[in-house]
Amino acid sequence: MDIRKALDLSSTAAAYLIPEVIDGAIRDFASKEPTLYNAVRHVPWATNTYFIRKRTALPGASWSTDGGPLPAATQSEYARASKSMKYLYSRGEVTGPMQAAAGSLFDALASEVEAHTRAMIEKLSTDLATANGGSNSITGILYQITDDTSMGDQSVVNKSTVLTLAMLDEAIDAVNGTPDTILTSKPVRRKINSLLQAQQQFVNTTEIQAGFRVISYDDLPILSDSHWADDAKILIFDRDQAKLLVHKDLTYEELAKTKDSTDFMIKGYFGFSLEGSAVLLQGFSLT
Repeated sequence: MDIRKALDLSSTAAAYLIPEVIDGAIRDFASKEPTLYNAVRHVPWATNTYFIRKRTALPGASWSTDGGPLPAATQSEYARASKSMKYLYSRGEVTGPMQAAAGSLFDALASEVEAHTRAMIEKLSTDLATANGGSNSITGILYQITDDTSMGDQSVVNKSTVLTLAMLDEAIDAVNGTPDTILTSKPVRRKINSLLQAQQQFVNTTEIQAGFRVISYDDLPILSDSHWADDAKILIFDRDQAKLLVHKDLTYEELAKTKDSTDFMIKGYFGFSLEGSAVLLQGFSLT
């Protein structure tokens, strides 16, 4: 019997004979732009503990009369603070059949290594803002403002009404230094934009490191990162003093073979230190 004549081309069976051509590229719908990871300062550090020395009090000064005795000698007061390195891992596996099946369309192993590397950066991007030191993680910006101020001069400004530019100005003024960054959610950034337009103020833009062009307020770029979105919080800090401590940068290592697969890990040793002065403005609403 002629199979070609016997085949009913209108049946679903014919669909299995239709060749399927798939574009070799993989569309990534999972990754987010790691804005904060790229914005903070990356500092290589050779040991597993990062120490800083800080002055906590100035020496004294006093008035005296003409020819009077000199005051007693005084000295500055100092302290030492530290951050420990934490260890981040992602383990992957790509079987031999999977690598062979990918053929010439794409490199299955390289694609999975790239995905695990992205996962590491995604994790860092989230934890730079939100990590509280639990589960052997670093402590992020929020925690180092509200709970652990050992590395800097941090404060919180609480509000309970609709956000205004005056609130933002108050928070900026509360920073003991010269901040250069506002970090908040996209809805809050839109609110600030609308407040500026309502007062017929120009919305300026500026370019920060890593090539990001963002709007600014009072010459401070307003960043938003999809890894942290809280519509009732605004962080104000100096990016140069927000230090991602790199004890060992992201590294690929192949693990021992126990079956027909390539078993690997991506690892990195990091710490995070928020130094200088930073402020958290929180509790406001948008409407």
